[in-house]
Amino acid sequence: MGSVEVLCVADVHIGRRPSQLPARFDAADFSPRMIWTDIAQTAVDHDVNAVVVAGDLVDRENKYAEAYGAVESVATTLEEAGIPLLCVAGNHDYDVVPDLADAIDGVRLLGRNGEWERETLVGEGGEARLQIDGWSFPSRYYPESPLDEYDLDRDSVPQLGVVHADLNGREDRYAPVDVDALATSGHAAWVLGHLHSSGVRHESPLVVYPGSLQPLDSSETEGHGAWLLTVDSEGAVDTRPLFSATLQYEDIVVSTGPDQGFHDVIDATHDGLRETVTESDSEAELLAAELTLEGRTAAHTDLLDRRAEFEQIELTEAGTAVRVINVSIDTTPAVDLTERAGEDDPVGYLAGLLLALDGDEPLDPYQNVIEAAHASARETHESNAYRELRSHDETYDRPTEDESKAVLRRQARSLLTLSLTSKGCQRMSEPAMTEVDESEAERSDEDDRGTPVVVESVMLKRAPGFRSRWIHR
Repeated sequence: MGSVEVLCVADVHIGRRPSQLPARFDAADFSPRMIWTDIAQTAVDHDVNAVVVAGDLVDRENKYAEAYGAVESVATTLEEAGIPLLCVAGNHDYDVVPDLADAIDGVRLLGRNGEWERETLVGEGGEARLQIDGWSFPSRYYPESPLDEYDLDRDSVPQLGVVHADLNGREDRYAPVDVDALATSGHAAWVLGHLHSSGVRHESPLVVYPGSLQPLDSSETEGHGAWLLTVDSEGAVDTRPLFSATLQYEDIVVSTGPDQGFHDVIDATHDGLRETVTESDSEAELLAAELTLEGRTAAHTDLLDRRAEFEQIELTEAGTAVRVINVSIDTTPAVDLTERAGEDDPVGYLAGLLLALDGDEPLDPYQNVIEAAHASARETHESNAYRELRSHDETYDRPTEDESKAVLRRQARSLLTLSLTSKGCQRMSEPAMTEVDESEAERSDEDDRGTPVVVESVMLKRAPGFRSRWIHR
């Protein structure tokens, strides 16, 4: 008896469009719906025994009409090829996929109403070859582990579990499951949906997130697509990603040097973009890059002034169009921070803070500002202005201390630049501190009253993070 091959898909989100695409590219051409329609041919080409969807096939209930045709088309092609299409419902489509399964021949829903169900794949002689156990979200939120309700019989036939769940998310409301519970369940493998980043979370037995079929925003980096899973008669499992997505987002960091000019940095950016394409396993049509420039460089001021020029970069490498969709300038002027750290002026304070944040100096002298920054970021996250975002986006987590430090690092670099490019700085005693409005602070380096005075970095709540503000007199 040979092996069974299953094409595994999750988090398609038909009805969504990828965000932040360059203006010349139509988001509809890169929509999950377009990639989903290719799944049937992929399954036929690989001669698989089943296609499994681990939840969130459809983005929302109001996308039913758009999803209907796409799901029916794939189901029809698979049915003609004798390949079953097995789906579980996720938190996004708990009220959509059951209706699609009722309306479209060839779509089999597993785990309706939060009750475990099994589909058995049989061989030509009618012998059971693989049992696929599935559970579906009965409502938008489900704060308990679906494994607590598992009640299906076990036998010698290899079993594959399929569930839309948050791994190790015990405080979560999206079907939290524990990796140890999955590992001791007796299943040969588990295919999970919900997290959009793909990867193997446990080796034996296999626990894998296929991830989103097509990336939906710039946080979903690296290659995406379906995964091919092979199970032999003894329950041994092998899996590999197919990287079928036509779009790829990447975070690209280009390091600059003290002697580099603006054109040198442009050249280094081109090299970095090309290298990213050649090293990628993906064969995407478009690579959308979020670019970060870092390091000490003589080109620092030019980089700030001419940031927009980086978003004009257009190149093609190995058939992939490459565009820059966002630029972060995290460089600093060509000043030796170690030499300046500890000096009794704003530059000395900021140099020390940056060295501490990079791990080159103790954090203790700067702990107050770090804690204030982190508290401010969390207060912003919990504010009423973002209540709607928190309720609709389960990935919108409270900022971690590392994330707050990253924002603080960027703001410290900006303030260091302001200090070094100002006509001069002097230290002001605490009783003389005067707060000014933000617009005045931003005009400080053009103030013709003489020398702007910096006494403190105040962390303010600002979406999407927070900003530093000089206090002047």
